[in-house]
Amino acid sequence: MFDAKQFKRKGEKGKDGMVIPESIYNYRLYRCAIFASWAAVLCGYDSGFISGTIVLDSFQEEFGFESMSKSTVTTVKANIISLFHVGAFFGSLLIYPVNFYRGRRIGLIIASILIIMGSAIQLGANHTTGLAPLYAGRTILGVGIGGISNIAPMYTAEIAPPSIRGRLVGLYELSWQVGGIAGYFINYGTNKHLHGDLKWRVPIAVQLIPAGIFMIGLAFIVETPRWYFQKHKIEKGIEALSYLRKLPPNDEYLKYETGNLLAEAQEAEKKVGDGLLAPIKAIFTNKNLRFRLLLSTSTFILQNTSGINAVNYYSPTLFSAIGASSTSSALLSTGLFGVLKGVATTFWAFFLIDPLGRRQSMFIGCPICIFCLFFIGSYIKIANPTSHAGMDAGGKATMAMFYIWCIAYSISVSGIPWVYSSELFDQSVRTFAQACAATSNWFWAFIFARFTGNMVNSMHAYGVFFFFGSGVVATVIIFYLFYPETSNVPVEDVGLLFTPGVPAWRAREYAMSVIEQRKIEAVEESDVEVLPTDITKSSSISA
Repeated sequence: MFDAKQFKRKGEKGKDGMVIPESIYNYRLYRCAIFASWAAVLCGYDSGFISGTIVLDSFQEEFGFESMSKSTVTTVKANIISLFHVGAFFGSLLIYPVNFYRGRRIGLIIASILIIMGSAIQLGANHTTGLAPLYAGRTILGVGIGGISNIAPMYTAEIAPPSIRGRLVGLYELSWQVGGIAGYFINYGTNKHLHGDLKWRVPIAVQLIPAGIFMIGLAFIVETPRWYFQKHKIEKGIEALSYLRKLPPNDEYLKYETGNLLAEAQEAEKKVGDGLLAPIKAIFTNKNLRFRLLLSTSTFILQNTSGINAVNYYSPTLFSAIGASSTSSALLSTGLFGVLKGVATTFWAFFLIDPLGRRQSMFIGCPICIFCLFFIGSYIKIANPTSHAGMDAGGKATMAMFYIWCIAYSISVSGIPWVYSSELFDQSVRTFAQACAATSNWFWAFIFARFTGNMVNSMHAYGVFFFFGSGVVATVIIFYLFYPETSNVPVEDVGLLFTPGVPAWRAREYAMSVIEQRKIEAVEESDVEVLPTDITKSSSISA
């Protein structure tokens, strides 16, 4: 049974001094967050299995790769991989009206149906039908996944208490890594133990398992209270909040949080208006919000220039460049990469992201990434490991550096974009802002998935690693200068982080000082209100 006690925070207080009861950190909250984030298993599984599947001899024989030129094969492989991202790009946009009008839960249900459809259609691909079912299925699957990437981090951020918001949103990235591990080892296992077209058909069919779990899991989540309050469904909002916090509606803390959420919803409607286009207009006519949108969407550029999608989708090719000569050894190396990434991400999500914060996580992991990427590129350039059989001592050291890069990436650049993009906006514009963030993710994932093969052909493997090492150098500089720390800052107060004249590296300190001052003023006002009653009582006693 799930035990939430280890995640409770005794004596914690809200932004106005209200003592937060331990019961709000309960299994219901984690269950909703886990089920909402579960679809990310499909994202990770796809990135884990597809790169290994398309290099299998049985797959290439089935679809006639041997009769194609090298450039055509590169293009076909890139199309198979990147059509998923094309679908996800459009899915993250198309789900926006559903998300806005019908709520987060309905959007997740619609996306789950598309995911199951896309997964099933891919099974129709063979030498007779050609690659068309694979192309169509991966595109439809991508549309569903794109919708999930828009909704799931936002859903989790909206139900989470501020003190564990990073951890709960981090479950999305954790689910991604779990799927990746499964994908990597499914490929390795089928290649080693199955024969013929089963080697590539089984990994495709396995997609239906996490898709089915996701659809079933959605029966056990509730709509977010924030969305209910935004749509003036007050009673349903209180009911959902009572369920998530495991408190009765008449509990003092629940009344306190309900009041805050209602005030936030009313302020959002007053500031932005109520309509599908109102958040869009609000963002693009406000300089501060435009800047926040730029920061949010740019995190995915920074993530992709770290090299992760190149490794995810072309790992067998890149491992071969280091010296893993056979398909089996390349797939095994890829599987170990997935395990390390998953374990490190789990540790990051539960033990680092909230205590360390977003900026500190980046500044610990990124320098290690830089060193490792330049080390790998230098070894490939100098030793040229593909020119001799086997892996020498230098190759083993380089492989170790690759795995160290994987761990450092997982505790820094890996999940920060999803956490950050879910935190930068209040309720008034969050739905549209999250759609933009998800769209940015899939656009840049498409660019790197589609053209990494061409990069390897033109820049050689060492040049690719030098390119990504330089990208992480730029990431550190940009993050230091422009990205404020958001940990434990209430979503409704995140605007304080972007106060003009306050640099990013001091923004959280400033925001928390303002919030603390607000607490003091609230207590003083409360004392003033109580004072006349106290005086009256004293006078009557004296009389």
